[in-house]
Amino acid sequence: MLLNAKAEELSKYSKLKYEADKFIQKVKELWDYSDLQIRSVYLISDLAKKGNGVFSIAYSTFQTMFEQRFKMKISLSSVRRFFTLMSKLGLVSVHKAKRKNEQQSANIYIIEQQCEEPTQVEEKEHPVEQAPEHQNSISKEIQDGEQKPLSKECVNSKEVQQEEIIHNAYIKFKKHINKTLFCKILTEIKNKKEIRNFQAYLEGALSKVENHIRCNNGTLVFEHHGLSDFYGVLMGQ
Repeated sequence: MLLNAKAEELSKYSKLKYEADKFIQKVKELWDYSDLQIRSVYLISDLAKKGNGVFSIAYSTFQTMFEQRFKMKISLSSVRRFFTLMSKLGLVSVHKAKRKNEQQSANIYIIEQQCEEPTQVEEKEHPVEQAPEHQNSISKEIQDGEQKPLSKECVNSKEVQQEEIIHNAYIKFKKHINKTLFCKILTEIKNKKEIRNFQAYLEGALSKVENHIRCNNGTLVFEHHGLSDFYGVLMGQ
């Protein structure tokens, strides 16, 4: 249980010399985010500045700040899922907090990871790790002070449901399928049309790839192939 206080007092819980740019860089290395999520990343990166990587905020307050900053809606359930994702990825840790009068307060969030050195060379060697184009455009919008709402598709129920399916699938298969391969499979599936059951199709594809990787003792023989090639190898074609 941590003591909730002003930013300068919260900073004593910091675990690193916080730099927002390095935090964002690390965040982008670990997951492929929705438009709502990447905007939320930029918001918490700013919230963490005063406390050197530590901040305290209630979900409802975060929701209000998000909607005021980006001029678009976000549900409380989406805020909760976002912080749960950040925690599961090991990017932030969540701690219950009390005010000085011992009353329960908003949780305290501590930034756990950020890039220590620039990784521009690594990005050239591994282009698949680069942030998707829409993420780069959002970054530019925020840096330029522009806060234009994106398509309504970003906030409808179908998008939220698909986001949760992708997140759960990543957690389920990440032991044997790394982020690079996961994103490659996901991109191939998203490019396919007329998929009636997205969850079953995604998990079925991941399961086949996982089984093949495990049979080959972790050798990534699919690095330069598309999803159709994965199935061809798996089926002995």
